[in-house]
Amino acid sequence: MSHEFVCQAVLLALNTETASAAYDWVYGGETLLNRALIALSKSGIRSVKIICRSGQREKIASMITAIRQRVSCEYEIVECRSTESLSEIIARAVEKWDDLFFLFEIDKIVHPTFFVQAAQCQAPPKPLLFAYKNIWLKNGQIVFAASFAEKFRVIFHDPSAFTKIALPETVFRDATFALATSAAAEISSELQDGIISTDIVVCRRSDFRQMTANNFAEIIQYWNKEKLLTTGFLEKFWWLKVTGKENTEQIREFFWQIAFKEISGEFSKLVNARLSKPLTFLFVRLGFSPNAISVIELLLFLVASAFLLINQYWAMVIFALIWQFSAGVLDRCDGETARVRNYESEAGGRIDMLIDDLRFGLPFVFLTVACYREFQLDLTYIVVAAATLVWYGAAAMLHTRFLHRAGYVSMQAMGEDFFKAQEGAWVKPYRRIQPFIKGDIRTFYLFLLSFLGRKNILFWTLVVYAWPLGASYFFTIKKFRFLPQRVQVNT
Repeated sequence: MSHEFVCQAVLLALNTETASAAYDWVYGGETLLNRALIALSKSGIRSVKIICRSGQREKIASMITAIRQRVSCEYEIVECRSTESLSEIIARAVEKWDDLFFLFEIDKIVHPTFFVQAAQCQAPPKPLLFAYKNIWLKNGQIVFAASFAEKFRVIFHDPSAFTKIALPETVFRDATFALATSAAAEISSELQDGIISTDIVVCRRSDFRQMTANNFAEIIQYWNKEKLLTTGFLEKFWWLKVTGKENTEQIREFFWQIAFKEISGEFSKLVNARLSKPLTFLFVRLGFSPNAISVIELLLFLVASAFLLINQYWAMVIFALIWQFSAGVLDRCDGETARVRNYESEAGGRIDMLIDDLRFGLPFVFLTVACYREFQLDLTYIVVAAATLVWYGAAAMLHTRFLHRAGYVSMQAMGEDFFKAQEGAWVKPYRRIQPFIKGDIRTFYLFLLSFLGRKNILFWTLVVYAWPLGASYFFTIKKFRFLPQRVQVNT
């Protein structure tokens, strides 16, 4: 076996019947077809063939137009001919391809987490059908291995929806592949025992020689009968077979698990996430992009900060409420919407980090003006504010540049890797106090202080916050730069 990157895919957009999930059904704000194209594109697939029924070309082309800027792969729409079998159509569509390609029907939600793993598979010289590792069916019941992550269990709510392969769970214990044996394994949705198939295969043009099959299931059965089929195992990826019978709550929970950011602060997860969840799904349903939510967030920062110029207690309360909503709740919504709709990108990560800085920076500027005016034109506020902005601005700029060079799109991911790499005595005490200073809980502290009605207290609190935070940026840059071994970057 040799390592070979998969860079091509064939999508079967033939499911137009209302009895099952159609390629144009909308889930998570995108049609199944568009979700598949975005996922393939984000995982490095360069060329895609979309096979559709006769007369569907214009509909599909129009559908893809809505996401064309988010798709970097080239695609071609191939219509079926009435005289051809599906296997013949596939062979015709890929007649110029000699390399491996993905083949699957668009009746499933497939996240880039699947293709990133699968595209780097150690390819056998036979068709490779992927199955989910560390999960199997026993007497009709789903069984999870101890190592199976809790968050992925939502995928397997309904065992009847999945195709099963009559192989025992032991096949993936110490192996990446289950090679074809002397007897073909039974593959069916009716099985009560076996492993769970994703119905996604990696194959070659030569695999369709001397084959006559009219649907995806017949293709798989042919390879299985001829003892050509190999099973490969992947884990920790988002994927869901869609039948149209799923209830709203199941689909909602599936997308929420994708959206939920586990490395955020405890306060953010326990408090702000409860408020952001319904808003996130509303934004997704209305077709909002993460950047649109970021613009709303920025505008609310400006509106909230403007109330600081009013020398009244009620204005401080309004500032606190608007600012906490935008800095705590909307800040989560843009990231959650990005993850649900597959909008995650390096540019989006940079915008998010800029918004994080502005959520404190804008109130600080307005507080400086307010304190200068309300405290007899005291120049101390101007001088201290200028020095603070220069110090923190330089630190933030260098830190952002460093994150970009290191390949991070999230400050939290970089922070997690940083602490994993540290062995100093200071790390354990810091870990103990981290839940009280990490993430959105810092905005909550400022929110509470606002109710004192003292702008000078808010001003000096932000000064005390900015200087050590800037110092921590310089510190982490230096420590990361001189690490003996570079920490693996999260992408």
